[in-house]
Amino acid sequence: MKKSLFKLTFLLIFMVVCNTTQASTIIDENVHKNYQDGTLQIRGKVTDANGQALPGANVIIEGTSTGVVTDIDGYYVIEAARGNNLVFSYIGFEDQTIQVKERLAIDVTLREATTLLEEAVVVGMGSQRKASVIGSISTIKTEALDIPQRSLVSALSGKIAGATIVQRSGEPGYDNASFWVRGIATLGANRSPLILVDGVERDMSNIAIEEVESISLLKDASATAVYGVRAANGVVLVTTRRGIAQKPVVEFKMETGISDLPNMPKFVDGADYARLYNEAAGRENYTEQYIDYLERGVNRFLYPNVDWFDQIFKDWSNNTNANITIRGGGERARYFISGGVLHDNGNLKDYGLNGYSTNINLKRYNFRSNVDITVTNSTVVNLELGANLTDIHEPGVGSRTLYSTYFGSPSDELFYWSYLATPLSSPVRLPIGEKPDGTIEWGWGAPSQVGEKNPAERLHGSGYNTRFNTEIMSQFILNQDLSMLLDGLNFKGFFSFDAFNSTIQRRNKNSSTYAVDGVDDETGKLITKEIDAGQEFLGYATSLGSNRAIEAKAQLNYEKLFNKEHRVSGMGMYYQRDYIDGSAGSSIMALPYRKQGLAFRATYAFRDTYFGEFNVGYNGSENFPQDKRFGVFPAGAVGYLISNEPFWNVQSINLLKFRASIGLVGSDALPSNLRYGYLSTWGGGLGNYAFGFNPTTVIGVGESQIGVSNLTWEKGLKKNIGFEIGLFDNAFTMDVDYFHEKRSDILIQRGSLPAIAGLNQQPYANMGIMKNEGVETTLELNNNIDKLQYRFYGNFSFTRNKIIEMDEPVMEYAYRMRTGHPLGQRFGLIAEGLFADQAEIDNSPEQKFGTVRPGDVKYRDINDDGVIDADDETAIGYSNIPEIIYGFGTQLMWKGIDFGMFFRGQARVSYELGGSTFIPFSEGVGKGNVFDKALDRWTVENPDPNAFYPRHSDGRSTNNWQASTRNIYDGSLLRLADMELGYTFNKKLISVLGLQSLRIHVLATNVALFSPWDMWDPETGSPNGNKYPIPRKFNFGIRTTF
Repeated sequence: MKKSLFKLTFLLIFMVVCNTTQASTIIDENVHKNYQDGTLQIRGKVTDANGQALPGANVIIEGTSTGVVTDIDGYYVIEAARGNNLVFSYIGFEDQTIQVKERLAIDVTLREATTLLEEAVVVGMGSQRKASVIGSISTIKTEALDIPQRSLVSALSGKIAGATIVQRSGEPGYDNASFWVRGIATLGANRSPLILVDGVERDMSNIAIEEVESISLLKDASATAVYGVRAANGVVLVTTRRGIAQKPVVEFKMETGISDLPNMPKFVDGADYARLYNEAAGRENYTEQYIDYLERGVNRFLYPNVDWFDQIFKDWSNNTNANITIRGGGERARYFISGGVLHDNGNLKDYGLNGYSTNINLKRYNFRSNVDITVTNSTVVNLELGANLTDIHEPGVGSRTLYSTYFGSPSDELFYWSYLATPLSSPVRLPIGEKPDGTIEWGWGAPSQVGEKNPAERLHGSGYNTRFNTEIMSQFILNQDLSMLLDGLNFKGFFSFDAFNSTIQRRNKNSSTYAVDGVDDETGKLITKEIDAGQEFLGYATSLGSNRAIEAKAQLNYEKLFNKEHRVSGMGMYYQRDYIDGSAGSSIMALPYRKQGLAFRATYAFRDTYFGEFNVGYNGSENFPQDKRFGVFPAGAVGYLISNEPFWNVQSINLLKFRASIGLVGSDALPSNLRYGYLSTWGGGLGNYAFGFNPTTVIGVGESQIGVSNLTWEKGLKKNIGFEIGLFDNAFTMDVDYFHEKRSDILIQRGSLPAIAGLNQQPYANMGIMKNEGVETTLELNNNIDKLQYRFYGNFSFTRNKIIEMDEPVMEYAYRMRTGHPLGQRFGLIAEGLFADQAEIDNSPEQKFGTVRPGDVKYRDINDDGVIDADDETAIGYSNIPEIIYGFGTQLMWKGIDFGMFFRGQARVSYELGGSTFIPFSEGVGKGNVFDKALDRWTVENPDPNAFYPRHSDGRSTNNWQASTRNIYDGSLLRLADMELGYTFNKKLISVLGLQSLRIHVLATNVALFSPWDMWDPETGSPNGNKYPIPRKFNFGIRTTF
């Protein structure tokens, strides 16, 4: 594979060089042909300083009204005479005048004008000038994301308004973040946004940041309507970098550093565990002498006192990221080529006992080539090729189901065994004899309780797994200028093919375990016995998976400026996507998936002051019956750039724009167990009957799932109003949006049908209704004091949803119903402290959750019936999806030195507490590790009604661990996400080395965490802290161009 990629890279570079070399010859021929009649056909591309195309830029022959407008990719063609001056202009940029001489190809780079509106913005199915954008769109350049994150999604967290991003784990290979746009607006199956990379539906997690030019978030209906049924939950547009006509520029970047794991759960040591054990059991199971031996570390084999996390996790690990890009081209071809490697080690220990590592090791290789070839004066071809290869080596645990529990990753299972074990369970390893050379032979200790495992043995003695994933992305684009038919008309054709393959190899084993069986009276040596005979050789198993997708699009674009005041544009497109899941678990799920659609857009601008836009998507999905497969999703928007009015003379406010939109979006997503939801499914296993003279049991066949004959789209009516303001020549800018959405016809499983209906499963119906609304803002301040430049920036998003209809059975007490509350709202009892004594118990309402003793939790009687039961449960806390997401930071630059820091946070979010691993001795004394927080508990000697834990008991107290306000925690946090200090060398100093630029920097990520919850990182959302923490990284980096 590596050799093939190398050959492909070499071939593409060779093609580009050949095209570049040939370009001058072709141009010279055209020059002579055009000179014969004195008229030249000039063509080229208009870009900004970053190489980003500027669509809709004006190219006018000075002193005349003759001119053209650049197309959607910034290209233009104009006829002019030798000696004419061409004036290039674009709102937000300074005009540039170039005289026509002998060159037929004139590429122009415009400089930003700080007093005007800014660059082009990537929108659905194209791009628009910033001035004319009236939809709700947030864009971020990748310079703001340049931090050592494997996942591009995680790097976005807190950086862009409207994006709710929560990272639940930091484990390499399992650290993708959950991502929502403007929160969650549906009860339905799909709540994630549509992600498009260069216009194609793809995963963005493994794309290297160095390959990306910008990321845009499309949030309201006018911005997303052209995507129809795919865009109900918002759209993320990832645009990769492209070549420009310039001498080749090579950019090299490398970062290397170390990482540790902050915010790890903390547990009591052996001595405290023994004391708490005695307290919970109500008797002295461990003598004071035994506890004294534990404290003094006497004979670790007879009196083990093990910190299992210390046996599994190491203090630090290393990571490396390197990338090289080549960007340039000529008149005929432009290219961007990138290659990178990321090496991320986990923080699991490796004792060096095997011929393989027991740590998690992730290696990712990225390659991308974007080549733009000008075939003729009116035809441009784009060839795009990308590859992401991920190679993960990990311990042979995880990714399996055990004891009805699914462990999704190695650390999931290792946390499980570490929580189930106790400091006293067993020694880590035991001397079990002598080898022929006289050295000690060691064996793994066997835990003393049935069902436990030695966590260190599970890490070091379980073998290993390897996972190799290959993702290939390709796209061919034809750009055809049709101005010869109609000035301003352009055609684009797209064809993409993507393939994903996964290979998993499992080389697993089980090591033997041993226990102490006594001490030899004569020698004093341990006597050990084998408890479990292991399988010491590595087994072998493999599994394969694959999928592929094909997309085709045909698009017509039109843009024209009339009389320098009326700017109109239009777009029409046909779209089709075919997808095959080669890893499907059933024949029906393996059937090909197809989506089709048409999209149209029309825009109008008058004097760049008044704006109107209309979008419509006409989309089809095979998920629905034939008469309901296609739906229409329209949207419209208006805008008013009042600061462009002739009467506007407020000098301090250079930009003020108001905008509003309304539209309908849809979703065709179905639950994973429904392929064609309008068809009923039949199956066995639904009962049996006896038949005949000699009755024989016959397995029955029944209707396992009733089809929804009128199955239809989920629909969302979205409304958005907002404004943008720029002060003091855009030294300060701010965007504010208010949004509201009502989602209807949500496909849900019925909840109100009684069991007497005789259904095997509750049927589905388009009955769900949900509301979602909120406000978001982005602000930025850029200025300088003498030679000190400074930038302050931030964003804030508040989103709240409410369930209006979910077919919930009516309850006696309305406050118990989920309807009318946010999705995921917590429900439980209201705790009022801990009972001080029996007298208080006797004088309180009866609690129907087992025997109640002093030190147990006291609950509020909500309905005043004198009894505490399920009827007293009410809404408590918040959902587990943050309602508030925010981020803010600063950058300072002075004489080549730059310093930056960025904070991100979340608020109004609650997570539940519980599970046997959180509740001390819930499985009985002697089982389960105990958090050090267990020392803060109610006791007879310290009857604190506000103690963190109620009284400890032998086994789980049913009363104390009801869902209640005591058993949720506040997930609010503020994280110092990254700090960076850099220095850029003077160009004169490094020019002698042949370098154009050189910058070095030190960068720290996940520097500090501030939260009311301190037992583990609350962002993981774990009920007991059993998630691999988000690492803290310290990196040194260098970036240079030459």
